[in-house]
Amino acid sequence: MNDMKKINIQYIFLLSFLVLVAVSFSSCKKMLVEKFIPSRMFTPTSVSVSGGDTSVTISWPASLNAPTKGVTYTVEINTDSSFRAAPALSITVNATSVTITDDTLQDNQRYFARVKANSSNASSSYWMVDTVAFTLIGVQIFHPLQSSDIIDNAVRLTWTPTPDVSEILFTAANGDTTRVAISDSVNMAGQLIVYGLQSGTRYTAQILAKHKSKGKLTFTTLAPVTGANVIDLRSISNDPLVLFDTLSQIPSGSIVLLARGQTYDFPSSYVIDKTVTIQSGLGFLSPAVLSLANNFDASGNIDSIRFSDLAIASAGSNYFMNVSQPTNITTLSVVNCTTQGNYSNSFIRLKEKGDLISNLNINNCIIDSFGVGSKYSLIYANASSAASIANINITNSTFYYFYSLIRQDKVTTSSINISNSTFDNMINQGGYFFQYTTFPTSFNITNCILGNTLDPTNAQGISSSSATVSVYNSYMTSDCVFSANPLTGFTNYSGTASQLFRNPNQGDFTIIDNSFAGKNSSGDPRWRN
Repeated sequence: MNDMKKINIQYIFLLSFLVLVAVSFSSCKKMLVEKFIPSRMFTPTSVSVSGGDTSVTISWPASLNAPTKGVTYTVEINTDSSFRAAPALSITVNATSVTITDDTLQDNQRYFARVKANSSNASSSYWMVDTVAFTLIGVQIFHPLQSSDIIDNAVRLTWTPTPDVSEILFTAANGDTTRVAISDSVNMAGQLIVYGLQSGTRYTAQILAKHKSKGKLTFTTLAPVTGANVIDLRSISNDPLVLFDTLSQIPSGSIVLLARGQTYDFPSSYVIDKTVTIQSGLGFLSPAVLSLANNFDASGNIDSIRFSDLAIASAGSNYFMNVSQPTNITTLSVVNCTTQGNYSNSFIRLKEKGDLISNLNINNCIIDSFGVGSKYSLIYANASSAASIANINITNSTFYYFYSLIRQDKVTTSSINISNSTFDNMINQGGYFFQYTTFPTSFNITNCILGNTLDPTNAQGISSSSATVSVYNSYMTSDCVFSANPLTGFTNYSGTASQLFRNPNQGDFTIIDNSFAGKNSSGDPRWRN
């Protein structure tokens, strides 16, 4: 038994010795490590693009792990971000950038690009991790659409005459398409009215030259004006008093349609006492004209008064609307209107104690020549300090040649919101752009341009330095000078109004300075570059 135990111990010692020798021998040998070779030829993984109108340049860093010579790069462009679809384009170049135009790719199509390096000395090549997306915007020869260019069944398109223009493709929201051929003579005229569209439908119009896009616009046709409440005066001609005589006979809630190109006379003041809409019928002729020997007035509780698509002409009237009777109007809207003539006083005035307009909306209007000689604000609520306009919303409009924009005395109001509007030839005789005793808590000016002040030695900006006004992307020309209480928060434009606008003294505020930072985003959109 002892002999067996001794043999086992000797065996264990022998086995341990052999293991120790093996480990020692192994530790004396130099370990062979396989050389690491990057699996990709690219170490940087950044692809970038520049351009984007009619061409795009795709660039990337040079391969760091390939020979300096003999390296080419494959650029693949696909409409599928996963690159599973067949490529729209695949090209091989020996540079680190490539420029691709809309002769090869479609405009307004989102593409994805990726790059890999190729080398005859490399065993393999791999796509870079980064991919980039881009869209070619293409040429835009269409001119911007105005609200007057769109009706229920037609659109008026204008463009810059361009060689080879051959057709316009209309695509409805449901995918239906209509092609309209463009003759050489129509192309040179640069204008076409297209009828036969569906009402209340969103369309995309694309103008083509040799099947290549030269511009695209999106618009929605209007809904037709129909219903039992529509009073259609368009068939009545040679009676300039027909509107004046009809208004008192129609029920509340009526929509009165006027014939385009006709003039409707108001020989005396007319008191509106019901909800009513007065508008030109749909079409492309000049709007109907309201010729005012005296102003509109109002009386009673009225839900809505709306003037739309009209020319409002003074034939002796000092006001457009001068409210002198107890009145509470929920919403007063002036839309797509222009004024004609000289008005010595206000555009809209409340002068009866307790009168209220809850919401005043002015949109897409051109309003000029109010109160300059007689020192009346364009929008004015006084009435022994007890009349008010609670919310004022001004959008997409132009105002020029006026004494003061807004004045409200000793009342508490809710908001002023002014956006995408142009103002010029304004403020004299100590007038204010804004004159409030107590300013509303919500006061916003967005995407606006203020031009020349009529009298820089006697023009004031705002009647309270404590008013909190939020100003965004809005500009003042160098000749917009307030002698006291200036408006703040505007970006200063170094030139004058005459250097910024085409002909401001004649009411043309088209932006002519291509270096102006707000040329595409500020002021009334109809004048933008």
